[in-house]
Amino acid sequence: MNDVPFEDASGLPQLVSRLVTAYYRKDYEPVLERLTPDCLFIGAGSDVSHGAESLAETVLSNSSMPTYIVRDAQFHLVASGSPTEAVVAGRYTIYSDADHKMLSSERQRLTVNCRWESGAWKAYLVHASNEWGPLDEGISFPARVSEQTYRYVQDILRASKMRDEGSAESVALPVGDGIAFLNPSRIVYAEANAKRTVIHLVDQVVTAKMLLANVLELLPAQFSRVHRSYVVNRSHVSALSGGEIVMSNGDRIPIPKRRRSEIERELSRRTD
Repeated sequence: MNDVPFEDASGLPQLVSRLVTAYYRKDYEPVLERLTPDCLFIGAGSDVSHGAESLAETVLSNSSMPTYIVRDAQFHLVASGSPTEAVVAGRYTIYSDADHKMLSSERQRLTVNCRWESGAWKAYLVHASNEWGPLDEGISFPARVSEQTYRYVQDILRASKMRDEGSAESVALPVGDGIAFLNPSRIVYAEANAKRTVIHLVDQVVTAKMLLANVLELLPAQFSRVHRSYVVNRSHVSALSGGEIVMSNGDRIPIPKRRRSEIERELSRRTD
C-alpha cells in the first residue's frame, strides 16, 4: 500500500486548489484532515505552526481572520524522486469579499510537500508567501490583468460601500497593465483622449484605458458631462467665467455656447 507510484499523485494539484479555497473560506476541517501530525505550516504572514494540532488551535481561535475569495489558482507537480512523496507548487490570488470595509488583494505562492501516509496523500510541509502587499487607494495591480479579473474587481467595488462616515466608494479603472483604485471625491475632472480618458485628481494625473462615456458610468451623481470631451466633479467647480468652468486646481473647461444655460443650471445643483 505504501509503494504508490508517483503518477497516482496526479490529482494533487486539483486537491491543493480546493483546499486553498476552503482555507480562505474558513472551512478548516478538510485542510486539517490532510496534514500530518508533525506538519510544519508557514503562513504568508508571521504565522508558523508546528503540528496539525497547533495549526488547528491557531486558526480556530482567530475569529477575526477575514474570509477571502480565491482566483487564478495554478498548481503543478514537482518531481520529488520518490514514489511516496510529492511536491505541489503554484500561485493564486486572494481578494477580500464584498462584506469587507476595504478591498484588498494578495498574490501568493504556495509550496506543499506531501507523503503517502495511512492510505492518503498528506502534507508535512506547507509554505505560503506573498508576492506583494495589500492594495490601497490609488495603487495598481503590479501585474497584467485580464478583462475578466477587472470586471470581477469592479463588481466587488460596486457591492462594497465604504462604511466610514463621509467616505465614498472607490472606482476601479484599468491603467497600464493593472487597475487603479480612485476615490471619486479626489477626481477634479476627466478628459477624453482618443479611446482613453485622462483623470485629473487633486494631486496626480492618471490615464484610464476606457472611453470617457464608460468612465462616467462608474462615477457617482456629482459628476456632470459638460462637453463631449469633459466630465467635471461639481464639488470641484470654483467659478463660471467667460464661457468656461474654473476648476479647483485652476484648470479651465470650455462650455459649448448652445448648452451654456443648461450646464449652468446643472452645475448649480452642486452635489445634491
